[in-house]
Amino acid sequence: MRQLFDLTPISLQFSITGVTMKPVIEVRELTKVYPNGFKANDCLSLSALEGQIVGFVGPNGAGKTTLIRQLLGLLRPTEGKVRVLGRDPMKEANTLRGMVGYVPQMPLYYPALTVGETLGFVLRFKGVRGRELVRRRREALAQVGLEHLVNHSGYQLSHGSMRLLLLAIAICQDPRVLILDEPTSMIDIVSRARIHRLLAKERSNKCILLASHDMNEVRTLCDRIYVIASGRFIAEGTPQEISALVKLPVEIAFVPAVPSGVEELLRTKNISFEKEGPVFHVAFNDLPQGIEFINDAQRSTGLNYLHLEAPSLERAVLQLLQEAKHE
Repeated sequence: MRQLFDLTPISLQFSITGVTMKPVIEVRELTKVYPNGFKANDCLSLSALEGQIVGFVGPNGAGKTTLIRQLLGLLRPTEGKVRVLGRDPMKEANTLRGMVGYVPQMPLYYPALTVGETLGFVLRFKGVRGRELVRRRREALAQVGLEHLVNHSGYQLSHGSMRLLLLAIAICQDPRVLILDEPTSMIDIVSRARIHRLLAKERSNKCILLASHDMNEVRTLCDRIYVIASGRFIAEGTPQEISALVKLPVEIAFVPAVPSGVEELLRTKNISFEKEGPVFHVAFNDLPQGIEFINDAQRSTGLNYLHLEAPSLERAVLQLLQEAKHE
């Protein structure tokens, strides 16, 4: 596995600014083999601290959901160790249920209950009553933007609203750990931005695990990323470290103010380009070359739009997955 640091053993603690912190989530050499012989997880190790958002990235069927189910105590590992808040999820599941919030990949809801009734049911089940219940329900609905649907029944909700309700159910319980399996899948861009702001705020006193296919989401939110393929972690590090693992060209997309002028500039400098409508696409070996071209284009014709990501996390992850596939 490509990594920047050694994997953390179960017994290791972290020292940050002089304060020793024990990982909230610890996984050591975790393997899950199903009865049919399929190995869904293969010797996985990871750790996550309070205040961190840790991301899982990989294709469908790579083993992300299987790992999450073992962290929740829903699947028994074949080999290895799992600790959540210092507890074994298989042996202390009842204790951990009050400390872990979970948003599953597939939306679950109560068709006959309204959004408000659903949250009330969850909170009463947790022993919350009276004004505290009303406060938590109101705050959770406001945080996910569902206040206007408080009296809508489950069967009336869109797929995206169902997912927002699941997130509200998780956060209203004020868990110490949040485990999110593609929480913004099929969510509109306004709600997605709201969720990102919410998670950035919630991280201060929680440990959050995030499985996602959205590279922008992962790059924006996550402190560390684990790239998983065929049940194995093939790389881990910060978004910047993952991006730097693979040597990739610097790609620039731009819309010039004067298209004919920029085409002349590109031909004069012998730079290959592709064009999609008004958008030009060019690539360079390194960032200084790309910046030099941007300056030349701005001086020559002006730019109405510019997009540059260097290095690209999405392309780096794709390259790592392709390399793993051919190993």
